[in-house]
Amino acid sequence: MLGYAKNLCTILCTKKYKDMSVTLRFTQLKRKKRKDGSIPIYLRITENGRSRYLSSGISIQENEWNPKKETVRKSHPLSVKYNAELTKFKIKAEGEKSELRQDGELDASTLKDRLNFNKNIPLGEYGKKYREQLKENDRYWEHKHFGVLLNDLGKMGLLLTPVSRIDQKFIEDFKEFLFNEIGNANNTVRKKLQRLKGLTNQAIKDGYLSNDPFQFVESIKRESSTKAKLSVEQIEKIKDLPLKKGSFQWHVRNYFLFSYEMAGIRFSDLCTLTPDNLIDGRLRYSMNKTGTEKSIKLRPAHFDILSHYNTESEGYIFPLIQQNYTDEFALKRKISSKNVLVNKALKTIADKAGIKENISFHVSRHSFAHNALKKGMDLYAISKALGHSGLKITEQYLKNFDEEMLDTAMDKFFA
Repeated sequence: MLGYAKNLCTILCTKKYKDMSVTLRFTQLKRKKRKDGSIPIYLRITENGRSRYLSSGISIQENEWNPKKETVRKSHPLSVKYNAELTKFKIKAEGEKSELRQDGELDASTLKDRLNFNKNIPLGEYGKKYREQLKENDRYWEHKHFGVLLNDLGKMGLLLTPVSRIDQKFIEDFKEFLFNEIGNANNTVRKKLQRLKGLTNQAIKDGYLSNDPFQFVESIKRESSTKAKLSVEQIEKIKDLPLKKGSFQWHVRNYFLFSYEMAGIRFSDLCTLTPDNLIDGRLRYSMNKTGTEKSIKLRPAHFDILSHYNTESEGYIFPLIQQNYTDEFALKRKISSKNVLVNKALKTIADKAGIKENISFHVSRHSFAHNALKKGMDLYAISKALGHSGLKITEQYLKNFDEEMLDTAMDKFFA
């Protein structure tokens, strides 16, 4: 009995000593000094005279650090932000230390393991996880475009940067890189930064960022861009091209003209049309992008094209997708790859027709709206034909077209 009590006392005393011996302190690790002269700040976890180090992700010059107070001096322009991050990190460390003590598992190694994942996850690794979340949530286009963003970040050598180090300077430098090195246009940079903001918002929720790094970044205003469109005469040139029946270009022309005649049906909707969408002389379908139900009367031009395709049996009308996909994400990926091939063929068709515009499948939609407006169709009818949820969207859609019509009218008036 006396031996049992002695052993219990030894265990309790050792545990108490062990708890008291684990200390936390911020320090600059001079052996990690960087090429620019800055020295990273680490959390030193000391137990029985032996230390383990965990990076805070912050690196400053030696004279900008107050070792007694364990704070960044006020002379540093980001002192408030950095000190807030260090405080949050320290509170987190103390909390984990307390939990480990209660469980009787406190030691420097375990504490470091508990804290390590919170601060040092590289941007590339976190970006891939974030992209997988987009895929799991069936956000196909965001998933696709975010992959482009990761490639751009890789070109600038930023994928190994800890997520915790994304700040205003990081964003401004990346913005400049997109403009000057990649050569992206204004609206493209704007969209890429929006996608990066989506990642930083998630990082804040996950605890990797303590503040919004976009808070003081000047937003990029959207520039109005001229939408490519074809005139009625150019559409006729495409119709009159002598293309070999059954060839890929012949099919692509049919898809494009069907879209134009069908008030600009989108490529993704065209791909998934089935004979069930042909009801009582009308095409009825739900738009993939908005979920809006559309019903358009079939006219002779539609029937001429449909006569070459599947309007009776199961499956899709147009032979763009060869199988039924139960995985929605896989279907969208297949549609996207087909869209690339169709757009490539359209450019060849445009060249053959002597058309200089940068044509793509979506141009059929722009062309319908433009020509409908020129022929006097009222704005409400055009809005309904396009499947817009309101007239304001249609007005914005036709903004450049309106200006062109005004110029023509003014020239005619003052001629």
